Amino acid sequence: MEGKEKFNWKSHISIVDSSLSEQAVQNVEKVDTEMLVHMNHLQDLVQDDLTKFQPVIVAQFTPGGGKFTLLRNQYHNESRTTVEPVSNLFAMAKSIAHAPLGIYGCFGPYATTPLNQDWRIALGSYEKVLATALDTFDNIKTGFEIDEELKKRLVKDLNEVTGKFDGAAPDVTEENVIEHIHIVLKKLLAEAINFIKNTALALLKNEAPTRVFQQWCNQTSRDTENPDDTVYKLIVQCQVIAACAQQYGISSLMQEWKATFEPSEWEKLYVIVEAEWVTRKMNSIAQCILPYMTDGMDALDQRLLIVTNLSDVEKALHFLARIIQDRAAADLILTNQKQPRKHLSGQVDLLGPVMHDVIATNSEEEIEKVVAKCPY
Repeated sequence: MEGKEKFNWKSHISIVDSSLSEQAVQNVEKVDTEMLVHMNHLQDLVQDDLTKFQPVIVAQFTPGGGKFTLLRNQYHNESRTTVEPVSNLFAMAKSIAHAPLGIYGCFGPYATTPLNQDWRIALGSYEKVLATALDTFDNIKTGFEIDEELKKRLVKDLNEVTGKFDGAAPDVTEENVIEHIHIVLKKLLAEAINFIKNTALALLKNEAPTRVFQQWCNQTSRDTENPDDTVYKLIVQCQVIAACAQQYGISSLMQEWKATFEPSEWEKLYVIVEAEWVTRKMNSIAQCILPYMTDGMDALDQRLLIVTNLSDVEKALHFLARIIQDRAAADLILTNQKQPRKHLSGQVDLLGPVMHDVIATNSEEEIEKVVAKCPY
């Protein structure tokens, strides 16, 4: 071995240090990943036991006004009841109220290319859908599912609520309210068909319908004898009809379910309302349920949670399990601390308040640097 160079370990120390450093980083990061493993396991256990300790209602929006699943503990087993309590009137009124949106959806894709007239094909096709709905409307007859109590509520809401939005509240009675509703729904369909055939499709080949569509939607009526002959006024009445039908169906269900619980059990109720981002605020289903919660409006974000990006009952229960376990952890970790416990299980990022102060502090320093460099 004479003359052979000895291994110089010092020349490789950086490689060794780098490897050790990377492993050390992984070891530290594992603290968080293992936390998630244990918390996910706890979440599964909480979900399994959820309905043993409190009832849960999962509310899912549907085109028919909502599907509601009540989960409760009965005879030491989970019991599930699913109901769709809203009458067909909701779906009909809301569907027809969307006719102007349907028209916009036909020409909207071509709004930036007015010379492209392909919108005429889409609009012509949609006009046939509207015409079929109008032609067969009278076949619905009793299919609207309007009982006597709903009829009374429709009279009250059409007379008292409509005017708050369009200033032209109708004067309806229990004798004529059904006929009035039929007239409103059919008239909006007819107005939409007339606009497509006689205004939009009658435009010159180099014209786009955006301007005339806006005029149609925002026309005003000076005829005091016929205050409902504008598109917006018809839309508002459709909205009032749909809201009344939905509220009646949901409130009746909540009263029925609540009557099957002892007050001490009902006060433990959790409600998950599955929603989209665009219906997160003033959610119609949540507004119908809140009056029947033990804490009323105070239950919002506490025991009634409006959640986006959920699609079924199991995912809703999994989400609720996460909230419950986070609240339990917050009660232990953040007791009497500056950071509110609700931040650990609410919509505020736990890092958010600290980040706010960090940004504010650094912003002040940046301003001071700029001022210090200012020559005048």
